Amino acid sequence: MSVPPTDASHQSIPVTSDIIVDGAGLRANDLVARYGHLDGSELMRVLLTQEMPGQIALVSSFGAESAVLLAMAAEIDPAVPVVFLDTGKLFGETITYRDKLARILGLTNIQTYRPDPATEAAQDTPGTLWRDNPDACCALRKVEPLERALRPFAGWITGRKRFQSSSRAALPVIEVEDGKLKINPLANWGAKEIEAEFKRRELPRHPLVADGFLSIGCMPCTQKVAPGADARSGRWAGLEKTECGIHLSRIPAKRPPRAPRHLIELENRSIYILREAFARLPKLAMLWSVGKDSNVLIWLARKAFYGRIPFPVVELDTGMELPSVYEFRDHYAAEWGLDLRVEVCPPIEDIDPSLPPFARAAARKSAGLKSIIHREKLNGVIVGIRRDEQSTRAKERVFSPRSEQGDWDISHQPAEFWDHYKAKVADDAHVRVHPLLGWTELDIWRYTKSENIPVVPAYLAQDGMRYRSLGEQNITQPMESTAASIDAIIAELEATSVPERAGRTMDHEAEDSFERLRSGGYM
Repeated sequence: MSVPPTDASHQSIPVTSDIIVDGAGLRANDLVARYGHLDGSELMRVLLTQEMPGQIALVSSFGAESAVLLAMAAEIDPAVPVVFLDTGKLFGETITYRDKLARILGLTNIQTYRPDPATEAAQDTPGTLWRDNPDACCALRKVEPLERALRPFAGWITGRKRFQSSSRAALPVIEVEDGKLKINPLANWGAKEIEAEFKRRELPRHPLVADGFLSIGCMPCTQKVAPGADARSGRWAGLEKTECGIHLSRIPAKRPPRAPRHLIELENRSIYILREAFARLPKLAMLWSVGKDSNVLIWLARKAFYGRIPFPVVELDTGMELPSVYEFRDHYAAEWGLDLRVEVCPPIEDIDPSLPPFARAAARKSAGLKSIIHREKLNGVIVGIRRDEQSTRAKERVFSPRSEQGDWDISHQPAEFWDHYKAKVADDAHVRVHPLLGWTELDIWRYTKSENIPVVPAYLAQDGMRYRSLGEQNITQPMESTAASIDAIIAELEATSVPERAGRTMDHEAEDSFERLRSGGYM
Protein backbone atom coordinates (compact mmCIF):
# COMPACT_ATOMS: atom_id res chain seq x y z
CA MET A 1 0.00 0.00 0.00
CA SER A 2 1.41 3.36 -0.98
CA VAL A 3 1.83 6.10 1.60
CA PRO A 4 0.70 9.64 0.69
CA PRO A 5 3.59 12.09 0.45
CA THR A 6 4.18 14.17 3.58
CA ASP A 7 6.79 16.63 2.38
CA ALA A 8 6.44 20.27 3.39
CA SER A 9 5.49 21.49 -0.07
CA HIS A 10 2.58 19.08 -0.24
CA GLN A 11 1.33 20.05 3.21
CA SER A 12 1.44 23.78 2.44
CA ILE A 13 -0.89 23.62 -0.59
CA PRO A 14 -3.97 25.61 0.44
CA VAL A 15 -7.48 24.30 0.02
CA THR A 16 -9.65 26.31 -2.33
CA SER A 17 -11.57 28.06 0.45
CA ASP A 18 -8.32 29.47 1.88
CA ILE A 19 -7.10 31.06 -1.35
CA ILE A 20 -7.57 34.83 -1.34
CA VAL A 21 -7.76 36.53 -4.72
CA ASP A 22 -6.70 40.17 -4.55
CA GLY A 23 -9.49 41.45 -6.79
CA ALA A 24 -8.84 45.08 -5.84
CA GLY A 25 -5.16 44.71 -6.69
CA LEU A 26 -5.95 43.20 -10.10
CA ARG A 27 -8.44 45.98 -10.79
CA ALA A 28 -5.96 48.65 -9.72
CA ASN A 29 -3.31 47.24 -12.08
CA ASP A 30 -5.83 47.23 -14.92
CA LEU A 31 -6.89 50.83 -14.24
CA VAL A 32 -3.28 52.00 -14.02
CA ALA A 33 -2.49 50.31 -17.35
CA ARG A 34 -5.42 52.01 -19.09
CA TYR A 35 -5.72 55.34 -17.28
CA GLY A 36 -2.42 55.87 -15.48
CA HIS A 37 -1.66 58.80 -17.77
CA LEU A 38 -4.73 60.71 -16.51
CA ASP A 39 -5.19 62.79 -13.37
CA GLY A 40 -7.52 65.41 -11.95
CA SER A 41 -11.02 65.65 -13.35
CA GLU A 42 -10.19 63.49 -16.39
CA LEU A 43 -9.37 60.50 -14.19
CA MET A 44 -12.33 61.14 -11.91
CA ARG A 45 -14.75 61.35 -14.82
CA VAL A 46 -13.64 57.99 -16.21
CA LEU A 47 -13.94 56.28 -12.85
CA LEU A 48 -17.19 57.91 -11.69
CA THR A 49 -19.11 57.63 -14.96
CA GLN A 50 -17.60 54.69 -16.89
CA GLU A 51 -15.56 52.25 -14.86
CA MET A 52 -17.12 52.36 -11.38
CA PRO A 53 -20.33 54.42 -11.34
CA GLY A 54 -21.88 54.42 -7.88
CA GLN A 55 -19.02 52.38 -6.44
CA ILE A 56 -16.74 55.19 -5.27
CA ALA A 57 -17.04 57.75 -2.48
CA LEU A 58 -15.05 60.95 -2.17
CA VAL A 59 -13.66 61.48 1.33
CA SER A 60 -13.12 65.15 2.15
CA SER A 61 -12.02 67.07 5.24
CA PHE A 62 -13.29 70.34 3.71
CA GLY A 63 -9.86 71.67 4.56
CA ALA A 64 -7.49 74.21 3.05
CA GLU A 65 -7.29 72.72 -0.48
CA SER A 66 -10.44 70.56 -0.54
CA ALA A 67 -12.52 72.89 -2.71
CA VAL A 68 -10.59 72.00 -5.88
CA LEU A 69 -11.31 68.28 -5.72
CA LEU A 70 -14.91 68.87 -4.61
CA ALA A 71 -15.51 71.27 -7.50
CA MET A 72 -14.23 68.67 -9.97
CA ALA A 73 -16.51 66.03 -8.48
CA ALA A 74 -19.55 68.32 -8.48
CA GLU A 75 -18.92 69.17 -12.13
CA ILE A 76 -19.00 65.46 -12.99
CA ASP A 77 -21.87 64.40 -10.70
CA PRO A 78 -23.32 66.63 -7.95
CA ALA A 79 -24.74 63.48 -6.30
CA VAL A 80 -21.37 61.77 -5.86
CA PRO A 81 -21.19 60.42 -2.27
CA VAL A 82 -18.99 62.78 -0.22
CA VAL A 83 -17.95 61.36 3.14
CA PHE A 84 -17.26 63.94 5.85
CA LEU A 85 -15.91 62.86 9.23
CA ASP A 86 -17.24 65.13 11.96
CA THR A 87 -14.87 64.26 14.79
CA GLY A 88 -16.53 66.54 17.32
CA LYS A 89 -13.19 68.39 17.60
CA LEU A 90 -13.24 70.36 14.34
CA PHE A 91 -12.94 74.11 13.99
CA GLY A 92 -16.32 75.80 13.74
CA GLU A 93 -15.01 77.46 10.59
CA THR A 94 -14.68 74.01 8.95
CA ILE A 95 -18.36 73.20 9.50
CA THR A 96 -19.35 76.61 8.11
CA TYR A 97 -17.03 76.12 5.13
CA ARG A 98 -18.50 72.66 4.44
CA ASP A 99 -22.01 74.07 4.26
CA LYS A 100 -20.89 76.99 2.11
CA LEU A 101 -19.08 74.76 -0.41
CA ALA A 102 -22.00 72.34 -0.58
CA ARG A 103 -24.31 75.23 -1.43
CA ILE A 104 -22.01 76.87 -3.97
CA LEU A 105 -21.00 73.65 -5.73
CA GLY A 106 -24.45 72.05 -5.57
CA LEU A 107 -23.28 68.90 -3.79
CA THR A 108 -26.35 66.85 -2.87
CA ASN A 109 -24.98 63.73 -1.18
CA ILE A 110 -22.72 64.73 1.71
CA GLN A 111 -22.69 61.87 4.22
CA THR A 112 -21.55 62.93 7.69
CA TYR A 113 -20.11 60.28 10.00
CA ARG A 114 -19.40 60.79 13.69
CA PRO A 115 -17.72 58.73 16.42
CA ASP A 116 -19.82 55.93 17.89
CA PRO A 117 -21.47 57.56 20.95
CA ALA A 118 -21.11 54.54 23.23
CA THR A 119 -17.44 54.08 22.36
CA GLU A 120 -16.77 57.79 22.75
CA ALA A 121 -18.38 57.78 26.19
CA ALA A 122 -16.31 54.76 27.24
CA GLN A 123 -12.95 55.95 25.89
CA ASP A 124 -13.06 59.73 26.12
CA THR A 125 -15.45 60.83 28.86
CA PRO A 126 -13.32 63.86 29.90
CA GLY A 127 -12.68 64.81 26.25
CA THR A 128 -8.90 64.85 26.64
CA LEU A 129 -7.96 61.74 24.66
CA TRP A 130 -6.45 63.97 21.96
CA ARG A 131 -3.84 65.04 24.52
CA ASP A 132 -3.39 61.78 26.43
CA ASN A 133 -3.27 59.41 23.44
CA PRO A 134 -3.51 61.10 20.02
CA ASP A 135 -3.41 57.81 18.08
CA ALA A 136 -6.31 56.42 20.09
CA CYS A 137 -8.23 59.66 19.58
CA CYS A 138 -7.77 59.45 15.80
CA ALA A 139 -8.82 55.79 15.84
CA LEU A 140 -12.01 56.70 17.72
CA ARG A 141 -12.92 59.85 15.80
CA LYS A 142 -11.68 59.15 12.27
CA VAL A 143 -10.52 55.60 11.55
CA GLU A 144 -13.57 53.73 12.86
CA PRO A 145 -16.16 56.16 11.41
CA LEU A 146 -14.41 56.02 8.02
CA GLU A 147 -14.44 52.23 8.11
CA ARG A 148 -18.21 52.38 8.64
CA ALA A 149 -18.64 54.91 5.86
CA LEU A 150 -16.66 52.94 3.27
CA ARG A 151 -18.21 49.51 3.80
CA PRO A 152 -20.63 49.78 0.87
CA PHE A 153 -18.02 51.13 -1.56
CA ALA A 154 -15.37 49.47 -3.71
CA GLY A 155 -13.07 52.46 -3.58
CA TRP A 156 -12.58 56.04 -2.42
CA ILE A 157 -11.10 59.30 -3.65
CA THR A 158 -8.73 61.39 -1.54
CA GLY A 159 -7.24 64.85 -1.99
CA ARG A 160 -3.68 63.90 -1.01
CA LYS A 161 -0.76 65.40 -2.97
CA ARG A 162 2.94 64.61 -3.08
CA PHE A 163 4.08 68.15 -2.35
CA GLN A 164 2.24 68.32 0.98
CA SER A 165 4.89 66.47 3.00
CA SER A 166 7.92 64.23 2.67
CA SER A 167 5.83 61.25 3.83
CA ARG A 168 3.64 61.65 0.73
CA ALA A 169 6.46 62.20 -1.80
CA ALA A 170 5.98 58.80 -3.50
CA LEU A 171 2.18 58.83 -3.47
CA PRO A 172 0.69 56.80 -6.37
CA VAL A 173 -2.36 58.00 -8.29
CA ILE A 174 -4.13 54.64 -7.92
CA GLU A 175 -3.41 52.28 -5.04
CA VAL A 176 -5.06 49.57 -2.94
CA GLU A 177 -5.60 49.64 0.79
CA ASP A 178 -7.50 47.08 2.85
CA GLY A 179 -9.09 45.54 -0.21
CA LYS A 180 -10.41 48.84 -1.61
CA LEU A 181 -9.19 51.04 -4.42
CA LYS A 182 -7.79 54.34 -3.29
CA ILE A 183 -7.68 57.10 -5.88
CA ASN A 184 -5.48 60.19 -5.52
CA PRO A 185 -6.39 62.29 -8.61
CA LEU A 186 -4.29 65.28 -7.50
CA ALA A 187 -1.18 63.34 -6.44
CA ASN A 188 0.89 64.93 -9.23
CA TRP A 189 -0.38 68.45 -8.65
CA GLY A 190 1.79 71.10 -7.04
CA ALA A 191 0.92 74.15 -4.98
CA LYS A 192 0.98 76.39 -8.09
CA GLU A 193 -1.55 74.20 -9.93
CA ILE A 194 -3.85 74.16 -6.89
CA GLU A 195 -3.61 77.94 -6.57
CA ALA A 196 -4.34 78.41 -10.28
CA GLU A 197 -7.40 76.16 -10.07
CA PHE A 198 -8.75 78.13 -7.10
CA LYS A 199 -8.48 81.31 -9.16
CA ARG A 200 -9.83 79.80 -12.39
CA ARG A 201 -12.91 78.41 -10.66
CA GLU A 202 -13.25 81.41 -8.28
CA LEU A 203 -13.49 79.05 -5.33
CA PRO A 204 -13.83 80.40 -1.77
CA ARG A 205 -11.00 79.73 0.68
CA HIS A 206 -11.26 78.09 4.05
CA PRO A 207 -11.45 81.01 6.52
CA LEU A 208 -8.42 79.78 8.49
CA VAL A 209 -6.02 79.81 5.50
CA ALA A 210 -5.66 83.58 5.82
CA ASP A 211 -4.53 83.03 9.41
CA GLY A 212 -1.67 80.72 8.40
CA PHE A 213 -3.36 77.32 8.69
CA LEU A 214 -2.29 75.49 5.52
CA SER A 215 -3.49 72.05 6.60
CA ILE A 216 -6.60 71.99 8.74
CA GLY A 217 -7.73 69.11 10.92
CA CYS A 218 -9.07 68.94 14.46
CA MET A 219 -8.70 72.11 16.51
CA PRO A 220 -6.56 70.72 19.38
CA CYS A 221 -4.02 69.15 17.01
CA THR A 222 -3.66 71.87 14.36
CA GLN A 223 -1.35 74.90 14.44
CA LYS A 224 -0.31 77.62 12.04
CA VAL A 225 2.47 76.70 9.61
CA ALA A 226 5.80 78.47 9.83
CA PRO A 227 6.93 80.30 6.64
CA GLY A 228 8.63 77.87 4.22
CA ALA A 229 7.67 74.74 6.17
CA ASP A 230 5.71 71.73 4.86
CA ALA A 231 2.01 72.47 4.56
CA ARG A 232 1.29 69.67 7.06
CA SER A 233 3.92 70.69 9.61
CA GLY A 234 1.22 72.30 11.73
CA ARG A 235 -0.47 68.94 12.33
CA TRP A 236 0.50 67.23 15.61
CA ALA A 237 3.41 69.64 15.97
CA GLY A 238 6.09 68.34 18.34
CA LEU A 239 5.01 64.71 17.92
CA GLU A 240 6.34 61.96 15.66
CA LYS A 241 2.80 61.52 14.38
CA THR A 242 2.27 62.68 10.77
CA GLU A 243 -1.02 61.01 9.75
CA CYS A 244 -4.34 60.61 11.52
CA GLY A 245 -4.58 56.92 10.62
CA ILE A 246 -7.09 56.91 7.76
CA HIS A 247 -4.19 56.91 5.29
CA LEU A 248 -2.31 54.13 7.05
CA SER A 249 -3.11 50.45 6.51
CA ARG A 250 -5.98 49.30 8.69
CA ILE A 251 -5.58 45.57 7.97
CA PRO A 252 -6.16 43.76 11.28
CA ALA A 253 -3.41 41.55 12.63
CA LYS A 254 -5.80 38.60 12.44
CA ARG A 255 -8.07 38.07 9.48
CA PRO A 256 -11.70 38.57 10.56
CA PRO A 257 -13.88 35.49 10.35
CA ARG A 258 -15.90 35.07 7.19
CA ALA A 259 -19.66 35.25 7.36
CA PRO A 260 -21.24 31.79 7.22
CA ARG A 261 -22.03 30.67 3.67
CA HIS A 262 -25.73 30.60 4.55
CA LEU A 263 -25.69 34.35 5.32
CA ILE A 264 -23.69 35.12 2.19
CA GLU A 265 -26.25 33.27 0.08
CA LEU A 266 -29.12 35.15 1.75
CA GLU A 267 -27.34 38.45 1.19
CA ASN A 268 -26.70 37.69 -2.49
CA ARG A 269 -30.31 36.69 -3.08
CA SER A 270 -31.67 39.80 -1.36
CA ILE A 271 -29.35 42.07 -3.33
CA TYR A 272 -30.49 40.38 -6.54
CA ILE A 273 -34.14 41.03 -5.58
CA LEU A 274 -33.43 44.67 -4.77
CA ARG A 275 -31.68 45.26 -8.09
CA GLU A 276 -34.43 43.42 -9.95
CA ALA A 277 -37.04 45.65 -8.31
CA PHE A 278 -35.11 48.82 -9.15
CA ALA A 279 -34.68 47.73 -12.77
CA ARG A 280 -38.33 46.85 -13.31
CA LEU A 281 -40.32 49.26 -11.15
CA PRO A 282 -39.72 52.89 -12.17
CA LYS A 283 -41.60 54.47 -9.23
CA LEU A 284 -40.11 52.65 -6.25
CA ALA A 285 -39.83 53.37 -2.52
CA MET A 286 -38.69 51.41 0.53
CA LEU A 287 -40.43 51.27 3.90
CA TRP A 288 -38.23 51.81 6.95
CA SER A 289 -39.72 51.02 10.34
CA VAL A 290 -36.27 51.48 11.96
CA GLY A 291 -36.61 47.95 13.36
CA LYS A 292 -34.02 45.20 13.08
CA ASP A 293 -35.37 43.79 9.80
CA SER A 294 -35.70 47.11 8.00
CA ASN A 295 -32.23 48.16 9.18
CA VAL A 296 -30.83 45.00 7.57
CA LEU A 297 -32.85 45.87 4.45
CA ILE A 298 -31.37 49.39 4.37
CA TRP A 299 -27.91 47.87 4.80
CA LEU A 300 -28.48 45.45 1.90
CA ALA A 301 -29.79 48.26 -0.30
CA ARG A 302 -26.70 50.33 0.41
CA LYS A 303 -24.60 47.35 -0.65
CA ALA A 304 -26.75 46.68 -3.70
CA PHE A 305 -26.33 50.26 -4.95
CA TYR A 306 -22.81 50.94 -3.64
CA GLY A 307 -23.65 53.22 -0.77
CA ARG A 308 -26.36 55.41 -2.26
CA ILE A 309 -29.94 54.12 -2.17
CA PRO A 310 -31.47 55.45 -5.42
CA PHE A 311 -35.09 55.67 -4.25
CA PRO A 312 -36.95 57.29 -1.34
CA VAL A 313 -37.05 55.65 2.09
CA VAL A 314 -40.44 56.06 3.79
CA GLU A 315 -41.17 55.98 7.51
CA LEU A 316 -44.86 55.68 8.40
CA ASP A 317 -45.16 57.80 11.53
CA THR A 318 -48.08 57.44 13.93
CA GLY A 319 -46.39 59.61 16.56
CA MET A 320 -46.35 56.58 18.87
CA GLU A 321 -42.85 55.20 18.32
CA LEU A 322 -40.35 54.91 21.16
CA PRO A 323 -38.15 58.00 21.63
CA SER A 324 -35.07 55.88 20.87
CA VAL A 325 -36.61 54.98 17.49
CA TYR A 326 -36.95 58.63 16.47
CA GLU A 327 -33.43 59.38 17.69
CA PHE A 328 -32.03 56.41 15.73
CA ARG A 329 -34.01 57.38 12.62
CA ASP A 330 -32.77 60.96 12.53
CA HIS A 331 -29.15 60.03 13.28
CA TYR A 332 -28.76 57.27 10.70
CA ALA A 333 -30.91 58.85 8.00
CA ALA A 334 -28.32 61.63 8.00
CA GLU A 335 -25.30 59.34 8.35
CA TRP A 336 -26.42 56.98 5.58
CA GLY A 337 -27.52 59.80 3.27
CA LEU A 338 -31.09 58.52 2.93
CA ASP A 339 -33.80 60.33 0.99
CA LEU A 340 -36.11 60.02 4.00
CA ARG A 341 -39.82 60.77 3.61
CA VAL A 342 -41.78 60.81 6.88
CA GLU A 343 -45.44 60.08 6.18
CA VAL A 344 -47.71 61.17 9.03
CA CYS A 345 -50.45 58.56 9.36
CA PRO A 346 -54.15 59.50 9.66
CA PRO A 347 -55.69 59.73 13.14
CA ILE A 348 -57.45 56.74 14.70
CA GLU A 349 -60.85 58.36 14.04
CA ASP A 350 -60.32 57.86 10.28
CA ILE A 351 -59.73 54.11 10.63
CA ASP A 352 -62.32 51.31 10.22
CA PRO A 353 -64.14 51.14 13.60
CA SER A 354 -65.07 47.48 13.06
CA LEU A 355 -61.47 46.45 13.68
CA PRO A 356 -60.47 45.42 17.22
CA PRO A 357 -58.85 48.35 19.12
CA PHE A 358 -55.20 47.36 18.76
CA ALA A 359 -55.60 46.25 15.14
CA ARG A 360 -57.35 49.55 14.44
CA ALA A 361 -54.35 51.43 15.86
CA ALA A 362 -52.01 49.37 13.66
CA ALA A 363 -54.16 50.05 10.59
CA ARG A 364 -53.16 53.72 10.76
CA LYS A 365 -49.94 52.67 9.01
CA SER A 366 -51.91 50.93 6.26
CA ALA A 367 -53.77 54.18 5.66
CA GLY A 368 -50.54 56.19 5.67
CA LEU A 369 -48.99 53.80 3.15
CA LYS A 370 -52.01 54.03 0.84
CA SER A 371 -51.80 57.81 1.00
CA ILE A 372 -48.16 58.04 -0.11
CA ILE A 373 -48.63 55.35 -2.78
CA HIS A 374 -51.49 57.30 -4.36
CA ARG A 375 -49.87 60.72 -3.96
CA GLU A 376 -46.48 59.67 -5.37
CA LYS A 377 -48.01 57.20 -7.88
CA LEU A 378 -45.69 54.44 -6.66
CA ASN A 379 -45.76 51.15 -8.52
CA GLY A 380 -43.37 49.37 -6.20
CA VAL A 381 -42.87 49.31 -2.41
CA ILE A 382 -40.02 47.37 -0.77
CA VAL A 383 -40.95 45.92 2.63
CA GLY A 384 -38.81 44.01 5.15
CA ILE A 385 -41.21 41.24 6.18
CA ARG A 386 -40.22 37.58 6.73
CA ARG A 387 -42.20 34.37 6.31
CA ASP A 388 -41.25 33.01 9.74
CA GLU A 389 -42.69 36.02 11.60
CA GLN A 390 -46.34 35.14 11.29
CA SER A 391 -48.44 32.47 9.57
CA THR A 392 -50.20 34.95 7.28
CA ARG A 393 -46.87 36.30 6.02
CA ALA A 394 -45.78 32.73 5.29
CA LYS A 395 -48.22 32.78 2.33
CA GLU A 396 -46.51 35.76 0.69
CA ARG A 397 -44.57 36.01 -2.58
CA VAL A 398 -41.33 37.90 -3.19
CA PHE A 399 -43.10 40.16 -5.73
CA SER A 400 -46.66 40.48 -4.44
CA PRO A 401 -49.19 42.36 -6.63
CA ARG A 402 -51.67 44.65 -4.87
CA SER A 403 -54.88 46.27 -6.05
CA GLU A 404 -55.53 49.98 -6.39
CA GLN A 405 -56.60 50.01 -2.73
CA GLY A 406 -53.53 48.05 -1.65
CA ASP A 407 -55.61 44.94 -0.99
CA TRP A 408 -53.88 41.56 -0.89
CA ASP A 409 -55.74 38.68 -2.54
CA ILE A 410 -54.04 35.51 -1.37
CA SER A 411 -55.84 33.42 -3.99
CA HIS A 412 -54.31 35.40 -6.87
CA GLN A 413 -50.62 35.39 -6.06
CA PRO A 414 -48.33 34.60 -9.02
CA ALA A 415 -46.07 31.57 -9.17
CA GLU A 416 -42.36 32.32 -8.76
CA PHE A 417 -40.06 29.80 -10.43
CA TRP A 418 -36.29 30.08 -10.95
CA ASP A 419 -36.12 33.68 -9.69
CA HIS A 420 -38.61 34.93 -12.27
CA TYR A 421 -40.90 37.53 -10.73
CA LYS A 422 -44.03 39.22 -12.02
CA ALA A 423 -43.50 42.98 -11.83
CA LYS A 424 -46.05 44.16 -14.38
CA VAL A 425 -49.36 45.27 -12.88
CA ALA A 426 -52.19 47.62 -13.83
CA ASP A 427 -51.41 51.34 -13.88
CA ASP A 428 -53.38 51.96 -10.69
CA ALA A 429 -51.91 48.96 -8.83
CA HIS A 430 -48.52 48.31 -7.29
CA VAL A 431 -46.15 45.51 -6.26
CA ARG A 432 -44.87 44.81 -2.76
CA VAL A 433 -41.30 43.52 -2.91
CA HIS A 434 -40.03 41.32 -0.04
CA PRO A 435 -36.24 40.78 -0.22
CA LEU A 436 -36.09 39.27 3.30
CA LEU A 437 -38.91 36.77 2.86
CA GLY A 438 -36.65 33.73 3.21
CA TRP A 439 -34.70 35.04 6.21
CA THR A 440 -35.40 34.01 9.81
CA GLU A 441 -35.17 36.04 13.01
CA LEU A 442 -31.89 34.29 13.82
CA ASP A 443 -30.56 35.08 10.34
CA ILE A 444 -31.32 38.76 10.91
CA TRP A 445 -29.42 38.87 14.19
CA ARG A 446 -26.49 36.79 12.94
CA TYR A 447 -26.17 39.04 9.89
CA THR A 448 -26.45 42.14 12.09
CA LYS A 449 -23.57 40.85 14.18
CA SER A 450 -21.50 39.83 11.16
CA GLU A 451 -21.91 43.24 9.49
CA ASN A 452 -21.86 45.26 12.73
CA ILE A 453 -25.15 46.94 11.80
CA PRO A 454 -26.41 49.50 14.37
CA VAL A 455 -29.61 48.62 16.23
CA VAL A 456 -32.14 50.59 18.28
CA PRO A 457 -31.11 50.22 21.98
CA ALA A 458 -34.62 49.00 22.90
CA TYR A 459 -33.72 45.60 21.45
CA LEU A 460 -31.13 45.14 24.21
CA ALA A 461 -32.32 44.12 27.65
CA GLN A 462 -32.60 46.78 30.34
CA ASP A 463 -33.91 45.96 33.81
CA GLY A 464 -34.79 42.45 32.69
CA MET A 465 -36.92 43.50 29.69
CA ARG A 466 -36.34 44.05 25.98
CA TYR A 467 -38.35 44.54 22.81
CA ARG A 468 -38.11 41.56 20.51
CA SER A 469 -40.45 42.98 17.86
CA LEU A 470 -40.42 46.77 17.74
CA GLY A 471 -43.72 48.56 17.12
CA GLU A 472 -45.66 51.52 18.45
CA GLN A 473 -45.76 52.06 22.19
CA ASN A 474 -49.54 51.65 22.38
CA ILE A 475 -49.62 48.21 20.72
CA THR A 476 -46.25 46.64 21.59
CA GLN A 477 -44.95 45.32 24.90
CA PRO A 478 -41.40 44.40 25.94
CA MET A 479 -40.66 40.83 26.96
CA GLU A 480 -38.70 39.37 29.83
CA SER A 481 -35.06 38.97 28.84
CA THR A 482 -31.51 39.34 30.11
CA ALA A 483 -30.03 39.55 26.60
CA ALA A 484 -28.12 42.84 26.70
CA SER A 485 -25.92 42.18 23.66
CA ILE A 486 -26.36 40.76 20.18
CA ASP A 487 -24.44 37.61 21.15
CA ALA A 488 -26.83 37.15 24.09
CA ILE A 489 -29.85 37.71 21.82
CA ILE A 490 -28.61 35.02 19.43
CA ALA A 491 -28.10 32.59 22.31
CA GLU A 492 -31.57 33.41 23.66
CA LEU A 493 -33.24 32.80 20.29
CA GLU A 494 -31.44 29.49 19.84
CA ALA A 495 -33.07 28.23 23.03
CA THR A 496 -36.49 29.91 23.18
CA SER A 497 -39.85 28.63 21.97
CA VAL A 498 -41.63 31.97 22.59
CA PRO A 499 -42.98 33.49 19.34
CA GLU A 500 -41.24 36.62 18.06
CA ARG A 501 -44.48 38.63 18.00
CA ALA A 502 -45.63 37.64 21.49
CA GLY A 503 -45.31 41.29 22.51
CA ARG A 504 -47.59 42.53 19.69
CA THR A 505 -50.95 43.06 21.37
CA MET A 506 -52.94 43.11 18.13
CA ASP A 507 -51.95 39.49 17.45
CA HIS A 508 -53.91 38.37 20.53
CA GLU A 509 -57.19 40.24 20.00
CA ALA A 510 -58.97 37.98 17.53
CA GLU A 511 -57.98 35.00 15.44
CA ASP A 512 -58.34 36.87 12.16
CA SER A 513 -57.04 40.30 13.25
CA PHE A 514 -53.71 40.13 11.47
CA GLU A 515 -55.14 38.53 8.33
CA ARG A 516 -57.76 41.30 8.10
CA LEU A 517 -55.00 43.88 8.44
CA ARG A 518 -52.86 42.29 5.74
CA SER A 519 -55.78 41.79 3.36
CA GLY A 520 -56.47 45.51 3.72
CA GLY A 521 -52.92 46.56 2.85
CA TYR A 522 -50.91 46.15 6.08
CA MET A 523 -47.27 45.17 5.71
